[in-house]
Amino acid sequence: MNIIADAGIQTEILPLADYTFSGCVDCGYCSGLDVPNCSQDDSYTNEFLPRMVDTDVVGYVFASPVYFGGMSSQLKAFFDRSVVFRRTGFRWENLLAGALSVGRSRHGGQELTEMEILRSALIHGMIALSDAAPTAHFGANLWSGYPAGIREDSAGIRTAENLGKKMVSIARKMYG
Repeated sequence: MNIIADAGIQTEILPLADYTFSGCVDCGYCSGLDVPNCSQDDSYTNEFLPRMVDTDVVGYVFASPVYFGGMSSQLKAFFDRSVVFRRTGFRWENLLAGALSVGRSRHGGQELTEMEILRSALIHGMIALSDAAPTAHFGANLWSGYPAGIREDSAGIRTAENLGKKMVSIARKMYG
């Protein structure tokens, strides 16, 4: 079941591992621009920026595997580069933000990763969401340690479904 699609909300998945980009080099190029742009000629500038300036977007669910108790280096680089959205008028302010993490160990840093993701979202002025009752954690918290991976993690899937429900509920309340 896809809670978000069933609610008639369009989604797009951008797997960061499929793209090549690095972190921000703080060159200042994006400061004061009217439209977000970056001096680095890579996937972030050419693939992500055009998608992430869409004013119809009401929120993002940021997802990461847990590496050494935190978000992946790709997601960290993604957030570092997102400074372009702050520097061009806080374009992510008041958008919804959810966090999803997958750890190899049951208690392998998923909540820490979700807190790190939500911290990055809050720096943009985004509205950080937890998953909904009855679980109400920092976000969707999954474990890949089953033989078939997260597909067998019914408790984790429930947190992902609850996060989806919460995103839909708040999006409808805020944006009609």
